[in-house]
Amino acid sequence: MGIDLGRARTGLALSDPVGVSCAPLDVVRERDEKRLILKIAAVAAEEQVDEIVVGLPRPLGGGTNQQMTEVLSFVGRLEAAATVPVRVWDERFTSKMAERVHSRAAKDAVAACYMLQNYLDSRARDQGGS
Repeated sequence: MGIDLGRARTGLALSDPVGVSCAPLDVVRERDEKRLILKIAAVAAEEQVDEIVVGLPRPLGGGTNQQMTEVLSFVGRLEAAATVPVRVWDERFTSKMAERVHSRAAKDAVAACYMLQNYLDSRARDQGGS
């Protein structure tokens, strides 16, 4: 499951069972972090996901920024609540790519899907796939 974390909206995406492709799943509108984590953990359990991949907003120039620090802190708390591994993956440019989607609400789930697809493609290359 891919997550595009936002302050007001968090996009969720799911991969197919073999981890080749993905599709946008939902946009969660929740500002309370504890409730958001519970919702993500519930969706992960319901959808029987093997891992959760959270988009990490890395600065273009390298280093860290406040948003990246906040996401890493969130990931630590999500790991404590989730029953599957939680990983981070570079999400640079995924929101820009998702802006082509007309619905602003759907943009977050599409951004999560782009990030998750990048992760799946990289994992396939690392495992010798195509």
